[in-house]
Amino acid sequence: MKATFHRKVVPALLLVQVAYVALLELAFTFLVPDTGEIDHTDPRTSATVMYAALVVAAVVAMTGGAVLMGSARVRDRAPRVLRGCWLALLGIGEIAVAVMFLRAVATGSMGPDTLIGVLAAAVSCAVALSCLTEAGTVLRGTPA
Repeated sequence: MKATFHRKVVPALLLVQVAYVALLELAFTFLVPDTGEIDHTDPRTSATVMYAALVVAAVVAMTGGAVLMGSARVRDRAPRVLRGCWLALLGIGEIAVAVMFLRAVATGSMGPDTLIGVLAAAVSCAVALSCLTEAGTVLRGTPA
């Protein structure tokens, strides 16, 4: 059961998170009214570039984690230290994501976003636990 969770469920959850990020980015790009010319509130170019780099890094980290956990061939070919460190950093990142969702739930008003935030935090915690467990196993050299 534990192996199925690590090898099938967590990679699927990571790919769902990637799809969620992509959907939000598309929504924020195309569905937000353009008021920058009126309000003169356009962000600086450096902030936009930094944000885009952060989103790309998060998507690459989650996709890489899904591949490392879901594909036996990639898992066997990847260097042990790289795999362990990648999954450890992904686990720490997932904890940060869970904290951000929970903070938004705690400070926001009750509504549909509350349920989405709680579910997203639970998914992030489950993924973080799995990634950190797998990273510990890999870095200790214990067979999975």
